[in-house]
Amino acid sequence: MPLLKRKRFTPVETPTYDEDSKESRNTTVWFSPLTKEIFTDYSEYLKRTSLYKKPIWQCASSGKSNLTYKEAMESEKHDKDRVQEKIPELLQKRVLEYIQFSTARLETIIEEAYQHFVNRYAPGEIIHCVWDDGIAYNAKILQLADKPKDDVDNDDNEESYYKVQLIDENLEGIDQEDCIKVVGGSKIKRDRFAFSKNLLRKFIREYASKDTYIGAPWVVKPEAAERFGIDVQLPEKLQLAKDFAYSKSRKKRKDAIGATNGNVKEEAELNDARRIEATLKYPVEDLNVPTYRRDPSGSGPLTDMTPGTKGANSIAQNPTGDMPIRPTPNYQSTIPADCIGSFLMVWSFLGNFSQPLKLSPFSLDDFENALRYDSATTILTESNIALLNAVIVQRDRLKKESLGHGPTAMAANISLYGTGYLASRATAPVAPQLQSLSHTPSSQYNSDDEDEDHDVWKVRQPIEKRVSTVERGVGSTAVEIVSINWDHGTVDTEAERYGWEDILIGFVNQLAPIEQLPELDRILNMLVPSENSTLEEREQAYSSLCLRDKITLFELLINVANESFVIKNYLDECQDQLTELRKQKIDLSRERKRIRAEKLELEDKQNGDVQTENHDAGVDSDSEDDASDNEDSALLKAQRKADQLSRLESRQEAMKRRQAEREEQENKRIKMHHIQREEQRAQKVRNDARKKLDEEERLMHKKEEQVERDMRKYSVNRIKPLGRDKFYNRYYYLDDIGGTLLHGSGKLYVQSPSDTDLMVLLERDVVESIDANATLPCGRGGGVKFVSQLMKEQGLVKEAEFFEDRVAKLKQHTANPLDEWWQTYDDPEDIQKLLDWLNPKGVREFRLRRELERQKHNLITGMKKRVADQVVSNKRHETLQRRSTRHQKATPVPQYPPGSWLAYTNKLAFP
Repeated sequence: MPLLKRKRFTPVETPTYDEDSKESRNTTVWFSPLTKEIFTDYSEYLKRTSLYKKPIWQCASSGKSNLTYKEAMESEKHDKDRVQEKIPELLQKRVLEYIQFSTARLETIIEEAYQHFVNRYAPGEIIHCVWDDGIAYNAKILQLADKPKDDVDNDDNEESYYKVQLIDENLEGIDQEDCIKVVGGSKIKRDRFAFSKNLLRKFIREYASKDTYIGAPWVVKPEAAERFGIDVQLPEKLQLAKDFAYSKSRKKRKDAIGATNGNVKEEAELNDARRIEATLKYPVEDLNVPTYRRDPSGSGPLTDMTPGTKGANSIAQNPTGDMPIRPTPNYQSTIPADCIGSFLMVWSFLGNFSQPLKLSPFSLDDFENALRYDSATTILTESNIALLNAVIVQRDRLKKESLGHGPTAMAANISLYGTGYLASRATAPVAPQLQSLSHTPSSQYNSDDEDEDHDVWKVRQPIEKRVSTVERGVGSTAVEIVSINWDHGTVDTEAERYGWEDILIGFVNQLAPIEQLPELDRILNMLVPSENSTLEEREQAYSSLCLRDKITLFELLINVANESFVIKNYLDECQDQLTELRKQKIDLSRERKRIRAEKLELEDKQNGDVQTENHDAGVDSDSEDDASDNEDSALLKAQRKADQLSRLESRQEAMKRRQAEREEQENKRIKMHHIQREEQRAQKVRNDARKKLDEEERLMHKKEEQVERDMRKYSVNRIKPLGRDKFYNRYYYLDDIGGTLLHGSGKLYVQSPSDTDLMVLLERDVVESIDANATLPCGRGGGVKFVSQLMKEQGLVKEAEFFEDRVAKLKQHTANPLDEWWQTYDDPEDIQKLLDWLNPKGVREFRLRRELERQKHNLITGMKKRVADQVVSNKRHETLQRRSTRHQKATPVPQYPPGSWLAYTNKLAFP
């Protein structure tokens, strides 16, 4: 039936006729032969007749619009006949059974049905079959068959076999033994017009319909259902959704009354998954997304997990949320889990501030290898010296400032010593007393002329006698001897680098914080092996430290160096550069708008010229049509006139007339040539202008990329997560763009949730935490048990076990603050899988997904570059080993292969 405004048009009901009633027999009616409608009102008949003649109808099969009712019916009949001819009747039934009660969109159904039936054939279907001679013949499917045992020509990978029969020109089967055969599915193919998506679209529109409410299913039409024996009774869930939708519609409310029980309708109205999901405005809180608490089919009620109710401990109906499983990360790491955060912080600091520290950057893998190496390495030596130089330069400045008076000198004098300096050197308790400036260690600005009120600045707290558990700890005699004049000057030359471990020992001895004294005592006791230890022994002692102790020393160095004016001045420079880059970015944005406006102007001009040409062509065509309309009537007159002219005009006059015609044609040709040349010139100007704009846009795009890289280069404070997922796991990407490496860590790091985030999850199980204003069931409850179920079903099994154990310890107040886990992603394919796993309907995963998509190119590039560098390094190492074996006596072999982390050199310190 044709459509009006994309909806089915209801015809007029046929009036009842009673043969025994005289009034019924004498009633005047008007019949419409087009629609077979009978009208008792003449005005209504005229209105309908006029409506059917208007070009406002649409063909329900093909979708053609702007048709009259008659044209739409003819189009539907044509498509219906074509569909019935092309698609076998058995295949028609199978397609209708496949789409029955599907709630997907039409294009989705067409795609699924096409993929399902494209290689499945029905008996009676006409196909092309490749026969024994390799030629494709027309054949008919007889039945589905098993693989023939004696046929070795068929491929073992065939999924299905069919018994086919060759047909003649009249589509009749050829009854010969060699014309019937069992073949594999790969040798059968339909005609490309016999089964296509367009044909399926027309077939489904013709034989199935869909209601207008949200979530309505496709239902086979009654006449087709009766013809093919298909059940049209809606399932219970779909019937419930239909009744609920009808109850909300004013036009269909009467039809819905009495169809369902009142209690069922009320429950569907208050807690229907489709209604709730339709009314929500995404993104919302990740754990409140209703997808996890409804049936996977998308219909039915949501599970209410409100604390204190019967459903508080219910399980999630759809724990995956219709999303794929999270990709498996890399759990293996040579760094202890409680040290990974500090390890990343140290490496990122050294890379970001490589310029002010005069330290050539190195990759994360090289830094890890250097920390695990049990001998002296250039990477660790240069890193420690770079940080120590920053501290020493700062101390030289503080010493000069401490020579003066006032608060600046006071603050400088205090900064020269760590908080553990006095505590590590106290031998007896000291009573509380007013401490003047003269009592501070190494005070060099005492004055007897100052007022006593200016001298008193602080009440010093009593210092308990410190009992060291090691022999050579902070403040011990052996350590003090090694630490003499440790900050007398920076380490600049290669010769001065010999014995840098003593400078490190002096730094720790004087600037150790009081809260780390026990741990630093133990480290110093190992760095100074004996009372009379030599420099070589102390050098070997540092190399023998475990990875955890080396990271602890780096943390202490960074905490002090971060307060130095070397780093602060560089930060100020970075801020100035960022301000300038932001201005450049604004200018580039204006330039982009200008180029876009000029491009639009060129397109408008070109479209205007094309429209003018089309208009001229249209005028010419109209004139030609008018001429052709009068051609028949003027033909006889023209022939008569030509006969008269040929008899009357002389030969000379005929030549003059022909000459004039040739001159006129030549003038037209010259004029047209000039017009074409002008058009070509104008087109060339437009093409040149477009090329110029394209080149400007390309250069501007390069400038924008460079500005983005520079902004990332000077944004040194980047130790913050990209975002968090629904389980509060934190994601880090350290691009190290502040250095000169082409890639950073080459990994995406994932950290376990913080204790604060876990407490937030715990509160979801507390009755008092319920939002009184929340009216939707999806916004209530769903705490520890719910989160644990989601984690296990989405591929985070180990993480769920850690989560449950950590929550139990937090409740008992026995949780270790350093207990956490770290994971990494180093495969480019996992990044896309991770993006597919993140649910954008949740606010946290929406933001994380956006940041990951923004950094996706850099991430994948860094991962590939890291793998390539590792391959090149391994090849160089293998080549060097072969050469050293072959020419062991002939030529000296370098100690380390080029490209190895052992061959690192600090080019910034020694340009």
